[in-house]
Formats: sequence, structure tokens, C-alpha cells
Amino acid sequence: MKLILVRHGETEENIKKIIQGQSLHGKLSSKGIEQSKKIAEDLKQRRIDIIYSSDLKRASNTSKIIAKFHKDSPLILTEELRERNWGEFEGKTKGEVGWDKISHKYHKGFEKPKNGEDLNEFHQRVKNFLDKIKMKHPSQTILVVCHKNFIRNLIGIIKQKKVVETYDFGFVYPDRVYEFEV
Repeated sequence: MKLILVRHGETEENIKKIIQGQSLHGKLSSKGIEQSKKIAEDLKQRRIDIIYSSDLKRASNTSKIIAKFHKDSPLILTEELRERNWGEFEGKTKGEVGWDKISHKYHKGFEKPKNGEDLNEFHQRVKNFLDKIKMKHPSQTILVVCHKNFIRNLIGIIKQKKVVETYDFGFVYPDRVYEFEV
């Protein structure tokens, strides 16, 4: 299976450093719309059999821009691809929660935000999705439009890294395509 990963375009909330997680859909900024159009242009000549997208609007709006060039490719919106659930932190700015001081506890550690997912739970959800599409589409080209942390975990699983290493891949950019043979 060929797996193409795309992060949603920049959102108004990204600009304001608001932790979006699963409770905020996010609104693509003008830059985010342009990023989505650029990715759509980059992928328009590529064969894509199926497009899976997070159902959160920041991702689904990005996927719809890309799907305009792939009218024969089904677009499947699913909760399975949602960003990690950051629970109590969602809707707050990184400054409000002191994110610079506490993020290591949640990214590299296994602390669970109140009403959220811990790293193991999130990682297992990502792995379950990858296992499902590998079985369902073993020889197809699949585009997945989702979120930064979801992509980091997918890359970690593909590269057979430990759960705690999934955040070592650096920033996942919204104007880049990440591609793997799985």
C-alpha cells in the first residue's frame, strides 16, 4: 500500500496558539486555504484510490480542496483520524496552560490530560487505523488528511519506533506531503 499523509492547513486557532484537539473543529486561515490548494496542485496528477480524512472541519475542508482533483476517489470522513484528545487543555492557549513547561509530561511521558487520551491510548488508536487500512487496501494508494500528532504517530509506527519516540520526528508541516510504502 502506498500511503500519502497530509496535515490540514493552518487554522485561525493555530495562529492564536490555541490547543484544538478534538473539541474544536478549527477554521482554516487564508494561509491554510492556500496551503491546501498547494497540496491539491502537488497531488492532482497522482493516482489516489481513496481519501480518508478526519471529520474535524480543519482536516475535512483541506481534504475537500484536494478531492476536487480526484472526483473518482471516495472521500471518507472519520472520527478515527481525529487529533489526540487533549481533554482539559482544549480551547485554551498554550500560554494559559504553561504548555512549554508541561508538554514533555504529555508528549514523552504517559500522563493523561483530564478527560483526554494518554500517549499509549492515542498511539493504539493510530495503530488500529493503520492496521485496518492495510488489510482493507493492501495494493492501493491511500491519502490520509489529518493532524500533526496523528501523522507523527503514524510515521513512528511505520518506522517501528517506540511510542515515546513518536514526537522526535519534528514538526509536521501543513504544506508538505509525507509518503510511505507500507
